[in-house]
Amino acid sequence: MSMANKLNLLLSFIIAIIISFSCGVYFSEDIKSDLQLANGKTLANEGIESTRVETGQTVASINEQTVDVGNEPSNGDDEEGEATSGAENQSGNEQAIDEPEVTRVTAENRFSDPRDFKYGVNSVNGITLTWFVNNLTGKTINYYTVKLSTFNPVGDPSYDENSRDSTFNLRYVGPVEPGEEFGVFKLFTYQGALDSIRIDEVVLEYADDTEETVVYNRTTADNSGLNN
Repeated sequence: MSMANKLNLLLSFIIAIIISFSCGVYFSEDIKSDLQLANGKTLANEGIESTRVETGQTVASINEQTVDVGNEPSNGDDEEGEATSGAENQSGNEQAIDEPEVTRVTAENRFSDPRDFKYGVNSVNGITLTWFVNNLTGKTINYYTVKLSTFNPVGDPSYDENSRDSTFNLRYVGPVEPGEEFGVFKLFTYQGALDSIRIDEVVLEYADDTEETVVYNRTTADNSGLNN
């Protein structure tokens, strides 16, 4: 082999090595870039997932706090409502215990027929009612209240000249023993247009701490009564 051929062969070998080396470097850079890109995406994804997880935990924590804060007043309200209801029930029970039982009855077997039931009018339109009956209840009456209504000649309410009232409560103190007479003899209103007086009810308060409301509903237009 001539010297020229040897040189050509050596040169070809060197060129081949250089080409191989260049190709290796080129592909290694591509692989490295690909690896870096892949790793970058992975890290980015991991960062996003981490951020999502942390954010989700934060939101969850906030939601949990919100729920806790929302529930506390509700529980407090419930407890307060239960306490208030209990107090109201207790108050209602106490009132039910303290207040005497009131029974509504008719006048039969409570009062006798009235000995007098009339009214008188004085010179200044003062009205005095006279009404007397006997106690047929069989009990001692400590207090009694006679409830009245006043009417004009056409049946409409007539009114007191000062107070403008047309209903009146006349309260008396006993005691009234069984069989005893009791009633009303009192100047109780000033009215120029009065024509009749109706006794609506009589509330009896007995010595045994019971009460009865006697529904009377009797009317008098007799103005021949006395004045006091």
